[in-house]
Parts: sequence; C-alpha cells; structure tokens
Amino acid sequence: MNCKQIEELLIDYIDLNLDEDVHKEVETHIAQCEDCKASLQELKVLFGAIDSEPLETPDAGLALNFEEMLQKEKETLSDPKVVKLNAASSSHWKTALQIAATIALVFTAYFFGKSQNNETLSQEVAVLEKEKIELKQTMTISMIENQSASKRLQAVNYAEEFEKPGNEILKALINKMQYDDHINVRLAAAEALAKFADSEMVRKALINALETEEDPSMQIELIQILVSIEEKRAIPSMEMLLQKEETPDYVRDQVKIGLPSLI
Repeated sequence: MNCKQIEELLIDYIDLNLDEDVHKEVETHIAQCEDCKASLQELKVLFGAIDSEPLETPDAGLALNFEEMLQKEKETLSDPKVVKLNAASSSHWKTALQIAATIALVFTAYFFGKSQNNETLSQEVAVLEKEKIELKQTMTISMIENQSASKRLQAVNYAEEFEKPGNEILKALINKMQYDDHINVRLAAAEALAKFADSEMVRKALINALETEEDPSMQIELIQILVSIEEKRAIPSMEMLLQKEETPDYVRDQVKIGLPSLI
C-alpha cells in the first residue's frame, strides 16, 4: 500500500478495526515511513484534544509577551487556510489538528485574562472563545463524515454537547439520522437532535423521519422523542403507523402509549 492508502486507514488502525493482515501491513509501513508515522502521531494528538481539553497553567517563565501571542493567534484564526475544512476530505483531521492547538491556546488566554483583570483583554478573550466554539463545530461537522462508524458515533455524541449549535451542525445530525448506514449512529443522531427540539428545523426533521422511517427501532426512538417534546403535528404520522399492516405490534403499542398525550 502507498502512503495515501495508509493515511485512509489510520483511524481504523488506532481503533483496532482492521483485520490482522491489514493491521500488520499498516504497522510495517508506519515503521518504515516517517511521514505516515508523523501523521499517526498527529491523529492521536487530535483525538486526545477532543476527548479532553484541560486548563493548563502556563509556564511562569513564558518569554513571549501575552499581547503578542494573542495578536498572532488572531492573525492565525483570520487565515482561511486554517479554518477551511472539507467535510468529504479523508485528511480533514490534519486541519483539525490546528484547531485543537487553537483550543489549547484559548484556555491559556483565559487564564491570563483572569490574572490581568483588564477589560480590553477580557473582551479579546471572549472573541477568541466564540471563535473556538465555531472552530469546534466545524471540526465536528468534518468528523461526522468519517469513514469509521465509531468515529461518526463519537462525533455525534460530541455534537450533542453544544448548547447552541449552528444550523450546519443540526443539518449534519439530521443527515446522519436519516441516511447513515449504521443504525447506532442514526439512533444517536436522533437522540442528540432531541436536545435541540426548540429548533423548528429539528422538529420538522423528526416528523418527516417518522413518516419515512422503516426500521422499527428508529420508529420507536422517534415516537418517544416526539411524545416527549409534545409535538402534536406528529399525530397524523403516528396514526399512519397504526394503519399500516407491516407495522410491528411492538411499534403499534408504542404509538398507543404515546398518542393519547398528544391528542
């Protein structure tokens, strides 16, 4: 295999999702290729940054003046090369690594902001905090399209942590709920969307999904969500399920349990 093929397998290599022969082939290549070895390390750092974002106390002997560091970071964030991600790209995580580094710097900036007690500095930190959230959302959207189902599931769970996700995050979750080929990813996406049911776009997507969904486990999940958010517009879709001969009895029972609370 060449480096490009190895690069596409790195995530599954880390997750131990490859069969034994392929795993050994990737391992042998990495041992002999410095570029792929560096890519593997970058990927491990990226997912480590996603899983935990510790607030680190900066070294007291930090030589670079904070104002200069803050200015450099703002210039970096304004560079389109840093934030532009292609969700379909198999190498999105390389750009996301820069995002993870930005996140770490933001926390350092926050620490300095508290100690300086300077209003202007606090405002600049607030701007960086906003940009950090936007970058995290962009990274999450990119990861949702990962070839590995486990990474897509991780990204969906990560998206659920946003308090006020942008429309692009919601659209990505809706897409996973409706079309992902892994049922666990679809169920997780529906559960994540339930948290954002104050969005009209999400409510309509949940109703539409119930109208077209054929998987019984997804049907039950959608029924429970729509009942919990008291979405009365879902009543016709639920009644339709009762009328369909192919609807399993246990799905009918779920409709009969939930429907009275919406009528």
